[in-house]
Parts: sequence; C-alpha cells; structure tokens
Amino acid sequence: MWRLAFRQLTHDWIRSLLTALAISAAIAVILILRGFEQGLYAQSEAVVLDRGGQLIVAQAGVSNFLAVRSSLPQLTRERVEAIDGVSLAHPITGFWVIYGPEGNKFPLLLLVYDTLGGPPPLIEGRSIEDGHDVIIDIGLSKKFDLKPGDPLVISDFEFRVAGITNHSSALFSTFAFVSYDGMIDLFLESEIAPDISTFPLLSFLLVDLEPGADRAGVMQAIEDQVPDVDVFTPQQLAQNDVALGKELFGPIMGVLISLSYMIGLLVIGLIVYADVSVRRHDYGVMKALGFRLSHIVRGVMVQTMMLMVFAFPIGVSVASLVAIGIEWRAPVYMVDVLEPLGLVHVLSGVIVMMILGGLLPLRLIARTDPVIAFQVE
Repeated sequence: MWRLAFRQLTHDWIRSLLTALAISAAIAVILILRGFEQGLYAQSEAVVLDRGGQLIVAQAGVSNFLAVRSSLPQLTRERVEAIDGVSLAHPITGFWVIYGPEGNKFPLLLLVYDTLGGPPPLIEGRSIEDGHDVIIDIGLSKKFDLKPGDPLVISDFEFRVAGITNHSSALFSTFAFVSYDGMIDLFLESEIAPDISTFPLLSFLLVDLEPGADRAGVMQAIEDQVPDVDVFTPQQLAQNDVALGKELFGPIMGVLISLSYMIGLLVIGLIVYADVSVRRHDYGVMKALGFRLSHIVRGVMVQTMMLMVFAFPIGVSVASLVAIGIEWRAPVYMVDVLEPLGLVHVLSGVIVMMILGGLLPLRLIARTDPVIAFQVE
C-alpha cells in the first residue's frame, strides 16, 4: 500500500508538489499565530529574568513586574540590606511614559537602574555616562529612526541616545534605560514636575544573597522584618507576568489560533477532496481489480500522511522566514515559531487535520463505480 501510494503521488509530481505547498501554507499560518502567542509570553518572562538578582522585593500586594505599579519607601533598601543573608539590594524603578510626535504616540517603559537591572548587551553605541544619556531598544530605534547621539524628548525633557540594545520589549511596547540621575532630572526639569508625587522613586529591589545563605529563610525574614513588602524569586515573578499575559491576551489568541486550525482543516479537506475527485478513474480501476473500499481508504490516508511528512518541514521553514521578517521589520514583536512544545502541539493538530481531511472524501470513494475504469478519458 505504501509503494502504491508513493507511485500515485509521483505519477503527477507537479500536482503533488502544489498540493504539499498549499498544505504547507496552512501549517505556516498556524505556526506564525502560535509563535506570536509564545513570543509574547517569552518576552514577558525575559523582562524579569534579565534584570538579575536572586530575589525581588516589591510593594506589598504587587505580584507583577509589568503593568502594575509598585512603590517602595526610600528606607526599604537600608532595612533589607540589614537582614542576615542579604549581600546587596539594588534599586530599580519603572514607569510608563509616552514618546513620539503628534499622531504617532508610542508607550515606553522607562527603566531606571543603578548597579543592576540595566539593559542587555548593546548592539550599537555606548553605556550611560550621565543623566542625559538613555539606552533604547532596537524596536524604538527602527520605529522612529533613532541612532546614537540623537535626541529623545520625553515630556519636554531631552535625553540623548547613548546606545541601542535588543530584546527589551514586552506587551507590544519597548523599554528605555536611564540612570537615577536621569530620572531626577526628568522629574525636576520636565512637564512631569507638577505630578511628581504620582511617580514612584523606588519600584523594586533586586537582592543578592551572601554565599551559602538559605534563600527561603531570607525571603521569610525580609517579609517578617519589612512588613510593607512582598518577596519573590525572579522565576516566580516572571511566571506571574506570563500568567498576566495569558489573562490579557490568551482569549483573543486562543480564538485566532482556533480559527487557524479550522481554516487549515477546511483547506486540507478541500485539497484532499479535490485530489480524490481527480483520481476517481484510478480508484475505479482499483475497484475493478478487486481492491476493497477499506484498502482504497487506507491508500488515501497513506498518501495524505506522505504529503504531511513533506509539507510540515516546508511549513516550518516558511513560518521561520516570516518570523525573521516580522522581527526584523518590527523588533517589538517576537514570533517564537521553533518553541519545542508549540511545534509538538501544531504537529499533533496537523496530524488530526490530515486524518479528518483524508476521511472527508470517503463517501465519494464509496460511490465510485468500477465501470468508470472502462470509460475512455
């Protein structure tokens, strides 16, 4: 049966190739949507894990790094560093601002750091040297054509782009990094000044532990001795942000991915149905030669699986190329097509779709009269 199915596919190899390419396109659409969802969650997780520290101290009741405001009293750092097992507590502040000319406004998370929590390695430019320097993500650089040395005006205060980094985006927004001197200058010299009380001066503490310190014990000690804070491991806080992303975007992404599976099933079903219709004469010959319906159906399923084996790698390749293009054109987005679990899910879904698609023309095969084998084409 495998040999017969292979020969039927190679007999008209151009038609088989076009069929496989059409199936590959349906697979690529599913992978891109799934990769977009996985990339969104991966970005949310990386925002926390890239900041460093063995523990993260946040305002009591705050359990997310993104999309939730955390404000700690200024003396919190001193109180945390006085606890046994704590080596250093690095301050970091984050707040959202709006950047861009009229008609092209863009949300920007301003991350203020001191000794830890700064940007990933630079791909262009230099590190921060004074309060007017800012490091931006490549997504912001491409969107507004910003280069090292260009001004970045936020609320009438002019920063200077010192460097450009990559992979500093989440929730469809990019990040910019400044020093605490830059934050103070922004607060005092910009339009933000009248509303300075609404902005946090300290959002989180990134805690380094002394060698050999018991992490769980230090976490409990911090919460006992500094009651107005909550303490998390970076992994816990990252998972909280991933859960927040799933809560915000999971429903709509689930609908889109489900629709892509439905469209894929229809495309595959129509392709297989059309292929069976074209090959009705062949199936009539097989019936005339004594092949049972079950044998013919198995042959159709084998052909369908062969097409899937050929089409899936092509679909992955096409999706990967599209993902590279999207990330190059708009680095604020991440399309994680090659995430292993996502690949397994999509492959499983495609196998189910191919099986269902192969069963759709069952009635047409059953109604094929063996007499058709003796008709002149």
